[in-house]
Amino acid sequence: MKLLSLNGIGLLLLAVNGPVSAAEATATAKPKPVDSVVQTPLSADWAARLWLQDRGVTPSARIVIGSGVNSDGYKGSGWSTAEHIDLGATIDTGKALGFDGTLRVVFSDRFGNAINERSTGSYIQNQAFYGQGQNLRFNELSYERLLLDKRLSLKGGFYSMGNDFGGLPYTCNFNNNGQCGHPLGPIYSSGWLDNPTGQWGLRVKWNDPSGWYAQTGIYDVNPTRKQANSGFRVSTRGKTGLFLPVEVGYSHGTSGEDYGGTYKVGYYLDTSNADDIGNPAAPRASHRSGSYVQAAQRVWKPEGDTVRGISVFGVATRADAKTGLMRYSWEAGVSWRGVIASREDDVLSLAWNRLDISDRLARHQQLAGKDVQSNEQFVELNYGVQVAPWLVLRPAVQYVARPGAYASRPDSWVFTLQAQATL
Repeated sequence: MKLLSLNGIGLLLLAVNGPVSAAEATATAKPKPVDSVVQTPLSADWAARLWLQDRGVTPSARIVIGSGVNSDGYKGSGWSTAEHIDLGATIDTGKALGFDGTLRVVFSDRFGNAINERSTGSYIQNQAFYGQGQNLRFNELSYERLLLDKRLSLKGGFYSMGNDFGGLPYTCNFNNNGQCGHPLGPIYSSGWLDNPTGQWGLRVKWNDPSGWYAQTGIYDVNPTRKQANSGFRVSTRGKTGLFLPVEVGYSHGTSGEDYGGTYKVGYYLDTSNADDIGNPAAPRASHRSGSYVQAAQRVWKPEGDTVRGISVFGVATRADAKTGLMRYSWEAGVSWRGVIASREDDVLSLAWNRLDISDRLARHQQLAGKDVQSNEQFVELNYGVQVAPWLVLRPAVQYVARPGAYASRPDSWVFTLQAQATL
């Protein structure tokens, strides 16, 4: 598997040496968002793709390879590689079917192994694109309709609620899943689901031209869908409750001329019954709840109109006191886009993450004479190289302290390389 991954990265690099395509030149001319680097698919100017797009169908394909090696681990050290592939399409139903809206369909596959699972035992995955069944799965089938001059968005279907709630673009510049994706506090302490596991749900969102928005939704909670043999389980069998998120946010600044920022606060209620984290013998709680705060702000740029510059971000979550495994989680980081003036789409990133285990659980472990958990901390420094408009390589060095929140487990240095190709 390691040889396959290294060969795959090599083939991707060899493909970069061709001439710049018309699609790449067009993409370069378009205004760029500041908080994320938009990838141009390798197939952007292929005749078949253009034919489909003219008819309202935009295909999507991505492959992510995350490899790494750790220095120490309570299970040992060694090399691990995780792979993720997704294939899908976004359909403009106005063009394709004659009624307004956007239809999305995605299939995903994951395989390989993880450093945290094989070696260190940490909650935070060193390779973000690992887990949730490690199998081929039906990821998404959703329909979205914009109304009232595009201020009101209605979306429903089978998809991960994390696609719409709790996201922060700057945190996608990392190889680990403590920053890449969504806050881990709700994921470990409730029925919050993240890509690629789908769930049935409906979301309503209001966008104000001033930059404010508010959204809420209702989703089913079904832990069985994460299992290895449940990649195509769409039935409600195994449902434990409903997940009800609410999020309010504000974004300002949309171009290189601005000092853009994003701020959001959210609350969620999971109606599933759950064990008391500090006393498993006690009657089960009737629900789980929690909240989160996220913020990102551009603080410096070298010139007036540029996507280059430095931004800072922070995330804090709070889980249910009685049922939440991770009572609190914290993130803080800095992202420097365009350190080198001639490479404005390269990103240098540094972030810290801390997961605080519930005090109730720690007291229960102490009384039971078990190894007591406290907190896990994680740091990553990386440099994302935009090798081509469709390919990013991101080498990173990571340090995990108290893996699994156990002081008895050795701290570990981890070196990872992620290759992400948009095809």
